[in-house]
Amino acid sequence: MLNWKAIFKGMAMGTVETVPGVSSSTIAVLMGIYERLIEAIGQLTSKRWKEGIAYLIPIGIGMFGGFIVSVMVIKYLLEHYFQPTHFLFMGLVIGILPSLWRTARTESKESMRLRHYVLILLSLLAVAATRFLDVERDIIMTNLTASDYLFLFVSGWLASTALILPGISGALILTLLGVYYTAISAISSMNLPVIFTIGAGIVAGVLITSRLVRFLLQRYTLLMYASMLGLVAGSIVVLYPGYPVGALNSLICVIALAAGYWIALIAGRVKRGRGLPVVIEQ
Repeated sequence: MLNWKAIFKGMAMGTVETVPGVSSSTIAVLMGIYERLIEAIGQLTSKRWKEGIAYLIPIGIGMFGGFIVSVMVIKYLLEHYFQPTHFLFMGLVIGILPSLWRTARTESKESMRLRHYVLILLSLLAVAATRFLDVERDIIMTNLTASDYLFLFVSGWLASTALILPGISGALILTLLGVYYTAISAISSMNLPVIFTIGAGIVAGVLITSRLVRFLLQRYTLLMYASMLGLVAGSIVVLYPGYPVGALNSLICVIALAAGYWIALIAGRVKRGRGLPVVIEQ
């Protein structure tokens, strides 16, 4: 018998996976299932794989359903309200930074030092600099070659870190790589080759990379969070869609920015009440 509570929690996680700036792992923290979720993912590569699968199946069903619904909504918003939607994303990213900063200080046993601030700055500049690279982030990839499919697979792999690191959004990673619109379009149009390629990358990343990421979080907690802070902050530059034209459009963009910021702040306050388990030893 399916665990309907787990399905609904999975739906909440899947819904935010299409939103740059909000990660499904953060939602898992808010609902108090992050620790068990990471443990179940680790069990997939151990002798307890059946136990892991049993726990993950209802969550996976819910995530898939929530993800599909969210894709349709986000696709519509991007097509008809491109700038306000991006300002909403920017607000979400800005609002998540204080929570990520508090998490870094809470989970680490050391204080921020010069090397951590330098790492934050370097990570921020590295991501912000991609804004000026010749990458068409709002273009849907067509006529794909073998190298394009390899790139999509690697992009899915990198995006899978969002399931492990609270505060990092898989959609945001895909945006930085210029794959976000291609992924959204592929899901809405049921482009199976693209969906399978990105999905395979995500699955491979979860199974193979999760242990490495958890090891790094345990061994170099503050350095990892410093990197995340810089990466997330730098993404604001990448998400910026340009200055809005017209008084009404400008007002809508400001409201969207404030709404995203408020939503992220509320989520951060709830998360603070829950606590954040960073690493589960297998």
